[in-house]
Order: sequence, then C-alpha cells, then structure tokens
Amino acid sequence: MSQLIGLTGATGFIGRRLLQQLTDDGLRVRALVRRPGSLSARPGLQLVEGDLDSPPALARLTEGCDAVVHVAGAIAGRSYTDFARVNAAGTGRLVEAMERHQPGARLILVSSLAAREPQLSHYAASKRAGESLVETSALDWFILRPPAVYGPDDPALEPLWRMLARGILLRAGPAEARFSLLHVDDLCAAISLLLTQPALGRHTHCLDDGRPRGYCWADVAELATHLSGRRVRILPLPHLALRVAAQVNLYSSRLRTAPPILVPGKVRELTHIDWVCDSKLADVLPHWSPQRLLEAALPELPGWRQ
Repeated sequence: MSQLIGLTGATGFIGRRLLQQLTDDGLRVRALVRRPGSLSARPGLQLVEGDLDSPPALARLTEGCDAVVHVAGAIAGRSYTDFARVNAAGTGRLVEAMERHQPGARLILVSSLAAREPQLSHYAASKRAGESLVETSALDWFILRPPAVYGPDDPALEPLWRMLARGILLRAGPAEARFSLLHVDDLCAAISLLLTQPALGRHTHCLDDGRPRGYCWADVAELATHLSGRRVRILPLPHLALRVAAQVNLYSSRLRTAPPILVPGKVRELTHIDWVCDSKLADVLPHWSPQRLLEAALPELPGWRQ
C-alpha cells in the first residue's frame, strides 16, 4: 500500500498543486480543510474537516500517517498575533499532535526564505518562530525555505505578470537587489521526492531554480523583452510612497474583515536587498533539479496569451 501523507494548506496556491503532484505520484493524501467542499474528490484523497486551531482535527489528520507536509500559513495580517496564530501557534499544535499520535512520522515544513530575516516583518518573525518549534521537537523533521514561488494559478503575482506582458516592470526595491525564484511545480516535485527518501536527517534548506546569484530586476526585464519582442520598461516605486501606502492600508484595514497584505513589514521585505538562497536542496537531495526556469515559464503566466 502507498504511503499516507497528511497535508495542511491543501486549498491554497501551493497546496493545490502539491495535492495533484502527490496523488499523481501514487501517494494517498489526507488533507486538513475548513470546508470539505473546497476540494474536488480524487483517487487516494481523504478529507479531515477542521483547522490548525483544532487539536481533535489535528489528531485525525496525523494518526496513521507516514509523513505530514505542513504548507498552511498566514500571509496577511495587521499584527504579529495575526501571523503567529497560524505560522507559529498552529505549527506548534501540529507538532504536538504528531508527537502524541504519530511520533514516528516525518514532518516536512514548507516555511519561507523570509524566516532568514525575522527582524524585517511580523510575517518573517512568525515563520521563524514556527521553524523553532519544529527544530526543538522530537520529530523526524525537514524544513524547506523556498524563495518567491510563482506559477500560472497564483492570484498574488498575477498583476505583476500582466503588467510585465504589457512591457512594464514595477520595481519595489533597489536596482541592485537580487532575489531567487522557484516555479511551484519544481517545489512540489521536490517535496514528493523528499517523501520517498529513507533518511534525511534534520536539516533546513532553501531551494530555487538553480540560477547562480538569482535575478536582479534588470534580468527579469531582459528575459521579458526577449520573449515579448518589445522593450520592457522598469518603473521604480518610490520607497516613501510604498511606506505611506502601507500605513494607510494598515489603518484602513480595521474597517474591513480581510487582513491586509501590503503593510509596513511587507514593504521592508519587498525592499530588502538580498533574497538569494544561501543553501541548496541538492546538498541532501542530489536526484532533484529544477525543470522550470523563468524564461520557459513566462509564456504560461497570466497576460502572455492574448
């Protein structure tokens, strides 16, 4: 019988692609979902209704699993508490459930490269706090720190790709800033392969698309220019304007139910000069290599096919 994999965050951008990857690879998946109707039935898929706030749901999720992949995370919030409720406290409850109900299972935490710089934002600090709870556990754990993950179904980056296809690249940080990228399909393939390895040890690793020293804004513009056949203009967003917009967004968000994404901490993340991966998954997983580079993936992103 194939492995049974517990999965959180299965209804999100990464989680949906990962669910497809795992079931396509013949693994059985037990997914934690708030609303069972949010996922279509597929062979090998079991659903557990609940969330990271519910110890009984986490017990049902983890019991009998060979491994758990923790993808769920909060990316928007007004305060550290908003982020930490999911990214730290929720991770801690999942760790406790595994230690109690399935202590021999492997935990793969999909964190973020932002955790490398916890001083920048509440989001980054909460992701680092979640990592610490995993690192101090008695579990067989492995932490992945992906950089910016993109793909055709990501609503967060869709406006960026549409503007880029029209010849405009909005630059949110300094011109000399560098960053790594990773296609969602490469991330999901890496996770699936990690689940097949008999022994990984306890490690924290980044993974990216393999481009040395990542990208700068000019690199992205050059790739898009080559692909579209027209020059892409880089328009810098003034730092002060970003900060003001973030403060206004933060205060006005108190009148809305949905938490904001563009807040002061997010501006500090966006304008940070170095988001290049400093470690490589290939160090422990030599059989994995990225297959989807940006120049090949751009035509599949929103706005390029018109």
